[in-house]
Amino acid sequence: MNILLLLSLVTLFSICDGSFIERINIIGNNHTQSYIILREIYHPIPGEFDTIMAVKDRDRIYNLGLFSTVEINPIDSSYTVFIVETFPVFPLPIVEYNEASGFSYGASIIHLNFRGMNEKLSLSAMIGNETIYSLSFINPWIWRDHISLRGKLYQYYTQDPIYDYHYQENGFYIGTGFHKNNNHKYKLEIGAEIIDYYSISTNFVPKGTGYKFLKSKFNYQFDTRDIYIDPTNGQLFSISILPKYHLNNSKLSYFRTFLFNTYYFMLSEKLNNLILSLKSAALLQYSQSFPVFANVYLGGEDFIRGYSPNPKHNKSPADTLIAGYNVLFQSIQLQHTLFERADYGNVEMGMDMVYFIDMGIASDTYHSFHAKDLIIGYGLGLRFFTSSIGTISIDLGFNPYGGWFWHPSDGTGHNSDRMD
Repeated sequence: MNILLLLSLVTLFSICDGSFIERINIIGNNHTQSYIILREIYHPIPGEFDTIMAVKDRDRIYNLGLFSTVEINPIDSSYTVFIVETFPVFPLPIVEYNEASGFSYGASIIHLNFRGMNEKLSLSAMIGNETIYSLSFINPWIWRDHISLRGKLYQYYTQDPIYDYHYQENGFYIGTGFHKNNNHKYKLEIGAEIIDYYSISTNFVPKGTGYKFLKSKFNYQFDTRDIYIDPTNGQLFSISILPKYHLNNSKLSYFRTFLFNTYYFMLSEKLNNLILSLKSAALLQYSQSFPVFANVYLGGEDFIRGYSPNPKHNKSPADTLIAGYNVLFQSIQLQHTLFERADYGNVEMGMDMVYFIDMGIASDTYHSFHAKDLIIGYGLGLRFFTSSIGTISIDLGFNPYGGWFWHPSDGTGHNSDRMD
């Protein structure tokens, strides 16, 4: 008993004595290069230990997605960063469920920490109702203030269950970006895509109809979230501008703008970390002649849960209110912890419960939204958090017309990237 007490006193003395920091000590980075961690540390060295700055440094290091545990303490005048690296390479089976078309299956090999430099390299293949082949690379910070490099080469095929046409898209993009003052994030991408689609059973789409687009994307984010996969406070505001220029006919070009904003509020730590989130979105599009695949569907995981994205699966009058080229959306969600995130041998896992109300309006033109077209969904769901993989969502949604739907998702939902 005396020995345990002595060890506790020695540890306490070491931490208290280390309140003035003279150096940085990183423990646990067997694969990750030290500078990847050092550039996320803003705490002044040398200087007095600042608990608030240490928490922000810990969150930035954790948000890299490379570690299942991150702890920072002052020990023996050292700013000691203790990390547990998650598995850098994931050979993952893929089971993808599209609420409109069904299941697809495949596999993906993802290197989350290529060369130990936080580079993401992935190769994926999937077949079924959707067929996808892709190769992508991301280096989120190659120079200066988060100047990044990214690129993707892909082929995508599906059969649209609503209008019964076959759709194939081949494309690529390259991009870069930078940060300003840590919370302001900018991205720019340019690329091209070739789209072929046709109908076999009807004459709705003539065989051989094709589009050749040059496309670009500008994205700005204002991001003050503490933990990306499981925020407890902060804001995420995003605006994406995506023009697509048709190479042969300018009338077939179209212009898309997506605005997305979420506030997170910690209501009570005592009530299992009860969090309120308010999510708003607006998708606005313009074209002289919209292609049918530019249609957006309010039902499903991306917008209003409790409905299917396929109008045919919804009861009247919702079936006529689901589709449009433009969308306004609002969601109110409460979330609390069921099982706190904990490290289980290089993998961190946790689970939350959510309760939500979603509402939105779809319109064919960006200036003709009508309150009478508003639809509402509500329900509850689970959030499974896993380090490196991210968040898996399973929601059960209901609507006032007597319908209900399950909404599985491999993300947090309502993500602006889904609209690109």
